Amino acid sequence: MEKIKKFVKTEVKICVAVFIVLLIFFFVFLFANLDFSLFYLSLEIVTFCLLIYLFICWVTFKKKENLQEQVNQLLIENRQLKNTIDIERKDLEEYFLLWVHQIKTPITVSDLILQKEKNPYTCQLKEQMFYIREYTNMAINYMKLKDRQADMDIAEVEIDKLLKTLLRKYSGLFIDKNISLDYQPIDTKIITDAKWATILIEQILANALKYTNSGKITLSFDRDKNALKVKDTGIGIKSEDINKIFDRGYSGFNGRINEKSSGIGLYLVKKIAILLNIKIEVCSTVNVGSEFIICFPKQSYNFVR
Repeated sequence: MEKIKKFVKTEVKICVAVFIVLLIFFFVFLFANLDFSLFYLSLEIVTFCLLIYLFICWVTFKKKENLQEQVNQLLIENRQLKNTIDIERKDLEEYFLLWVHQIKTPITVSDLILQKEKNPYTCQLKEQMFYIREYTNMAINYMKLKDRQADMDIAEVEIDKLLKTLLRKYSGLFIDKNISLDYQPIDTKIITDAKWATILIEQILANALKYTNSGKITLSFDRDKNALKVKDTGIGIKSEDINKIFDRGYSGFNGRINEKSSGIGLYLVKKIAILLNIKIEVCSTVNVGSEFIICFPKQSYNFVR
């Protein structure tokens, strides 16, 4: 019944128009004193044609309605499926975050044991435990970055504060790997979010330490470019890999050889760089070293929200 009412509403205009035309012809025949048998014949023909037209329109209307019902049903099912997927994804993320936080306890205990017990492999074990902790933190940061809302606090930040915090954190690894540090206070402020900028710099610094077995790491600042430079004397990056190193899951030749790359760290760097309107430049030579140039915005602060 609802379909019939809807159909009548869609075709009422054509019916009214035909009725008005017939009414005009009626008065024409009436005032011109014409033979009304011709009018009745015309009326029958027009009525027959109108009924055929309405029948065709009704068939088309039913097809459209049935198709629209199917589309609406698919939309409902799609929304239900999306809601189910969102719930499952949220459950998975909550479980993953819980697992990551729980695994920190055995990591901490293992660190304490390694500090007490000394053996020929202690340094190597401490290094591997350090990487496990960093991979755990990387996973947490990755989840936070995916689910961020307006989780940014843009302000003037002393870059030396960021660097000194990271250098204290990584000082043990510098010592264990016998890698020297070339760093002089920069005494410069940048406009950024301190937390996310620290995570970005940390990933690049951690990579420099990870792939440098001897030599030094240099931290410097280019005031003209407003850029922090992180240079190492590590294994370097093949030229064909440089354009791909920020892709998620891409470890490259060096990463596969050393079995140290997760393919997530530099992807995280890229996502944070987009978030903070930072440009990353990379220069590298295999077996010579790499230099990452972190260019902070100078005047235009169009941060992604």
